Amino acid sequence: MNKSYKICFVCTGNACRSPFAECVTKKLVADAGIEDIEVFSLGTLDWGENPRDVAMVDVAKELGYELSGTTMVMTREKLMAADAIIVFDERHRDAITRKLDYSHWNRIVLFNKIALDEDGNVEDPHYQTVAVYRRVAKHIENGCKRLLEQWKLQPPKPED
Repeated sequence: MNKSYKICFVCTGNACRSPFAECVTKKLVADAGIEDIEVFSLGTLDWGENPRDVAMVDVAKELGYELSGTTMVMTREKLMAADAIIVFDERHRDAITRKLDYSHWNRIVLFNKIALDEDGNVEDPHYQTVAVYRRVAKHIENGCKRLLEQWKLQPPKPED
């Protein structure tokens, strides 16, 4: 049996960007019939278990995705289990390097870089207008679609 490739999306509160990327990627992977990719998301901020951001849940539904669950904070154990850690902001990379073993730092990649081959952070829509949520959601959705196309051409393999 093949070992699954585990992808972890990380944002600040695990309420908007990372769980949205998780639900989009899970749907795209399932629709493509890919069975050996697992996706989860975490936040750098420990603010307890909270519901997802309501505005992002609504925008996700508009786009045909179901965003649910509660926020989860990153732990060393959860991060160590990931083959790839995709962050939305350089500050997330910095927070992760404080928890993750140095030998795993090469697993941390910036969303815009890996998905869209561009520099820069993904804007945080939290507490902004619905238009900002929609713009960020479309940006993440487009990036996740590009990632899936890359994976179809070259399937990711877990490290032993």
